[in-house]
Amino acid sequence: MHTLIIGSGFVGSALAQRIVDAADEAILASRNPPDLAFPWTPLDVTDPDACAKAIESTHCDSVVLVHGPSDVTWCNEHSGEAVRAHETAARNIADVAGARRIVMISTDNVFDGTDPAPAEDTPTNPTNAYGIAKLAAEQAIGQAPNSTTLRVSLIYGWEPADSTKWLNFFASCAHRLIAGEPIRERRHDIYLIDYRLGARTGRSNQAF
Repeated sequence: MHTLIIGSGFVGSALAQRIVDAADEAILASRNPPDLAFPWTPLDVTDPDACAKAIESTHCDSVVLVHGPSDVTWCNEHSGEAVRAHETAARNIADVAGARRIVMISTDNVFDGTDPAPAEDTPTNPTNAYGIAKLAAEQAIGQAPNSTTLRVSLIYGWEPADSTKWLNFFASCAHRLIAGEPIRERRHDIYLIDYRLGARTGRSNQAF
């Protein structure tokens, strides 16, 4: 089976590795080539013609969307751009995927946080631009005949300090602690006794 993964960052690369480990083929697609040993194709996912070409040229059987900006602060500061990036990409893929299986990685930011354990039928009520953008993308991808949306929470895990993309919060904290630097978040000191404690869970344990 050939899976086209749109997004070559932290989650996309981990998913590609899991697919390869299962003896299937993963193809990463993104604007810029990742520093990873997986097949890759260039893609501006906001371009509908480029999306159609990527789908056809890779001969993929399924598509996974892990695209778009995920930094909540950046999205709040660039809300219109964030919505366009997520919604346009989802709509483009929904339009050209045909009957292929589509899985989109969304976020629990589509909820307002008042329910500690939201279910699939919990009403959405995003309170930040990232949640708004992802909800728009969910609605767009839902127009495809064979789509699934996964609403995940914070995904974290180990990344090397020289990663070409921004580090997830866990990895950033770990590298700063290793370097002996203090960590301050939301005006409170954070003390991490053993940064290895969380390394056994995270991105590789998402239910892909």
